[in-house]
Amino acid sequence: MRILKIILVVLALNAPAIAAERIVSLAPALTEIIYALGQGSSVVGNTRFCDFPPQARTVTRVGGLMDLNLEMLIQLKPDLIILYPESMEKIKVLRNRTALLPVRHRNLEDLYRSIHEIATALKVETSGTELVSSLKESLAAIRKKTVGHNKIKTLLIAGRNPDQLTNMIIIGKRDFLNEILEICGGINAYEGSIDYPGISIESIVSMNPELIIEFSVFFQGIDQQKVMDLWDRYPIIKAVKLKNIKVITDPKWLRPGPRISEIALELFRLVRPHD
Repeated sequence: MRILKIILVVLALNAPAIAAERIVSLAPALTEIIYALGQGSSVVGNTRFCDFPPQARTVTRVGGLMDLNLEMLIQLKPDLIILYPESMEKIKVLRNRTALLPVRHRNLEDLYRSIHEIATALKVETSGTELVSSLKESLAAIRKKTVGHNKIKTLLIAGRNPDQLTNMIIIGKRDFLNEILEICGGINAYEGSIDYPGISIESIVSMNPELIIEFSVFFQGIDQQKVMDLWDRYPIIKAVKLKNIKVITDPKWLRPGPRISEIALELFRLVRPHD
């Protein structure tokens, strides 16, 4: 495992600077970065989850993280495949066929670094610098609005059983969404060290968050009232008492990409609706 990590670091530090005419992206956020850098016309393949910008939907699909179609990847003859480290093992057979650029995506610093690495690989360094600067400026402007205000204790739920408050997975301290939450004047109700812990409703009662945000594309089409009906059984939780339960179905919220400024602005309005 340590050797693999060293290999990934070396690959990232030596990002292939090529005039890539045929790019394959293996994650939605990476696809968005490529388009934001003005290089979307070079994308010849992406995943079935890549749906933004709209042009990305017309590109050849190569599956997803769990079911990558290696035969399709080979047929596309890419100059460069941009991916997350988690996908490296699945496409290692392509190392001798094309350049690979693995970039990390855990937190905001990872995002900024990945933008620079991708921009360098595509020889559009100036565009990368401008994009990162724009994102940082947008987040700084939002952070400035929260100065002097109390932090709103917030629980970020990444998933659960659709019809029950069970098998809940929450977002911990090291995810980019936690960083954005803090920028927006919130504080994570979870104080532990596990990245994405599974918790029970009893634990949530103990945390007593003021705001609960549920992220799930699987809740699309589910009436907000049905969600509230589940939570209304626990009026002891401050967020429930305040009717402060929000359901997010837009997948952009789970993508560390160039739309983080949009995410931050929308999250700020949830955390501080009266500011």
